Amino acid sequence: MVSTESQKPVCPVCHQADQVMTLKAAYESGMERFAPPPMPTARVSMIKTMAIGVGVIALGSFLIIVLLVPTNMPPWAQVIQAVLTVLAIVAVLLFSFFAFRHVVQGDLHSQQLLPAWDQALANWGRLRYCKRDNVVFDPQQASYKPLSDEELDSLLSVKAPGGQANEKSARIAQRAS
Repeated sequence: MVSTESQKPVCPVCHQADQVMTLKAAYESGMERFAPPPMPTARVSMIKTMAIGVGVIALGSFLIIVLLVPTNMPPWAQVIQAVLTVLAIVAVLLFSFFAFRHVVQGDLHSQQLLPAWDQALANWGRLRYCKRDNVVFDPQQASYKPLSDEELDSLLSVKAPGGQANEKSARIAQRAS
């Protein structure tokens, strides 16, 4: 249906090319449902972990400064207090290590989704939209027919190698429908 490489592909419904545009052009003209596939990113919050850690370290430091100055406190109580403070600091460090490991696992999961995102982005760049007939089609597809919403979502979704969809892209797809 395309006579030369420089011409726009024609719509499979109206067989005209004057209202055919890329999904990028359709999105830029205000059609939010044709947003590009979102890049997979890990969303692991560490604010709570950091706040608890800072609080425990600050409390431990305060107790060392206030309670270890020469007072009438027995020496064995000062030793117990110092040991408990050091144990709390070690616990915070261990907790921070596990939180960091959790962030790294989230990043690894995002990296596994990057090839699928590249493919979805290539599909997004290849697909065309006919404004007149409100249809999306793939000019490189042999059947050259309009795509259903399910087919479009499938081509633009970012799925893990195991087939699980990225949560963010699933939320955006639900919002667009």
